[in-house]
Amino acid sequence: LTIDHMCMDTFRFKKFPVYQDAKQFRKFVRLCLRKLPQHEKELRSQIERACHSIVLNIAEGSAKKSDKDFARFLEMSLASVSEVVAAFDMACDDGYISKADLNLIEEKAESVAKQLGGFKKSLC
Repeated sequence: LTIDHMCMDTFRFKKFPVYQDAKQFRKFVRLCLRKLPQHEKELRSQIERACHSIVLNIAEGSAKKSDKDFARFLEMSLASVSEVVAAFDMACDDGYISKADLNLIEEKAESVAKQLGGFKKSLC
């Protein structure tokens, strides 16, 4: 076995489409965060942590020994998707982003959420 082959098995999450899409969602969210005013440091930080959690829980869960444990991490990832949407919903209420921006965020979040839900169901 080559080192590359061993790493691919060890880091299997890198092959999951939902992992790749979660990383793309994180990039998109980072662009959206530019619309928030600088004084909203706590909200920005919370959104960033939630986005990191989406991606990192997929990776962490994939290393678990059972599908049941992995599914629990996918649930945490899914909860973080909802957290991102809720935070941007508040930002919209506060006039920091438009309803159109919020709709686009929700559309992209829904895609990741559906993938996470489907992946979880395939494990159980």
